[in-house]
Amino acid sequence: MKTEKLIVALDQGTSGSRAFAVAADGSIRAQKSAPLAPCRPGEGLSEYDAQTLLQSQLGVLNDLLAEVGPQQVAALAVTSQRSTIVLWDKQTGRAVAPVLSWEDGRAAAEAQQADISQEEIHSLTGLYKTPYFSAPKIAWCLKHSPQAAAALQAGQLCAAPVASYLIWHLTKGNTFAVDPTLAQRMLLLDIRSQKWSTKLCQAFGVAERCLPDIRPSVSDYGVYEYQGVRIPITVCLGDQQASVAFMQLEPGQACINYGTGAFLLYNAGTEKPVFLPGMLTSLSASGPDGKSAFLLEGPVNAAGSAVQWLRAQGITFDPAETDDLCRQAQHPIWFLPALGGLGAPYWDFSFSPVAAGLSPRTRRADWVAGVLRAIAFLIADIAAYLQANGFPISASISVSGGLARSGWLLQTQADLLQRPLRAIQEAESTVLGAARLAAAVPAWHAAEAGNVLPKLPPEQARQLYAQWRAFVEWCRKFPAA
Repeated sequence: MKTEKLIVALDQGTSGSRAFAVAADGSIRAQKSAPLAPCRPGEGLSEYDAQTLLQSQLGVLNDLLAEVGPQQVAALAVTSQRSTIVLWDKQTGRAVAPVLSWEDGRAAAEAQQADISQEEIHSLTGLYKTPYFSAPKIAWCLKHSPQAAAALQAGQLCAAPVASYLIWHLTKGNTFAVDPTLAQRMLLLDIRSQKWSTKLCQAFGVAERCLPDIRPSVSDYGVYEYQGVRIPITVCLGDQQASVAFMQLEPGQACINYGTGAFLLYNAGTEKPVFLPGMLTSLSASGPDGKSAFLLEGPVNAAGSAVQWLRAQGITFDPAETDDLCRQAQHPIWFLPALGGLGAPYWDFSFSPVAAGLSPRTRRADWVAGVLRAIAFLIADIAAYLQANGFPISASISVSGGLARSGWLLQTQADLLQRPLRAIQEAESTVLGAARLAAAVPAWHAAEAGNVLPKLPPEQARQLYAQWRAFVEWCRKFPAA
């Protein structure tokens, strides 16, 4: 009898460590997870302890391998949150600074002081000079951590995204590498050559010698040995690109992923990078040949985290009752979920959350509906901006992620966009995308929860969106002190 071979995909996300065993047909055979929320020691700060993060991910991986049997595993794929950065000493393997998450904004001064303009940064990297990408974070750590500065001076410093840190430890220090989707988020990669840029490294004061080798997303990333079984690591990439790899976007198509943040990604084709002010230009996963497509990416800084923020204010509810509460709402509040500022197409980090439309009639349901509706509005802003600048979105839009379980959110989104949404039943698009690349199969069928068609008449949708635009302009005119 032929033994089934599995792909194990690791997903080191913002709020947890996960490991999945995926069969050749794309079905999930087993999974393990552990919560791992970042510590938030102050306003705008978000960090992890590197050793805790490592042990959390190793724990779920080893538990999974013990369950399925390491001899059953054909390959290992590693995906992670993108701009979170780890600095460690390659002699000891120990971190020499806090692990600053992608949400952490403490490096604002380092971003501002970098001797390079926003226009040139965008042209070189496809990104923007903000504290949320990794280069300013590295500069901050070198300035504020004597251990990091000493490791750099001794030629022992490693600075890389979370996936690279995990792979380094999985391979016992034999592989120090990263793929272009993660390297780009470090704000040090020339998107055209897909090599480290000397100019960018100098602008942020980062020594190129402490950066990992750049390899295709599908490549040789070394071997993890567990109970005497050697498992090849064949995939490394960022979480959003893993989701796109599962969706199989064609040029001109878009998808939305509702996670801790939300992202609208648009496949702009493979010939050359396309730059649109207000949007990020990102790389898709690259195969063994190193070829990538170019994606226009619009991030919404707060989606799932906006819901978590709501609970932190004492407006608690069970996820299962989200849609019922939204349907009960009679007077949804107007809410700007600017946790960490506004992402695309605004790129304004001076904002804080704003709530308006409150009255004695406001109930818990109105808060919940207002927050979810705000996420849909911000995605609609990105879609409207793309289309106004000559990037029409063809066909229906695929949607995935944890918040995509909310039928009310998807209906609101379809109404605002005035186009059908193709709801992916499988919420685990990130791990399945990484596993598909490791399995080297052309595609896996994405089980659909059905199409969500617009119900709101076009004129009413325009009026509702116009109200949102007026609210945003009011918030910009009278910012909170």
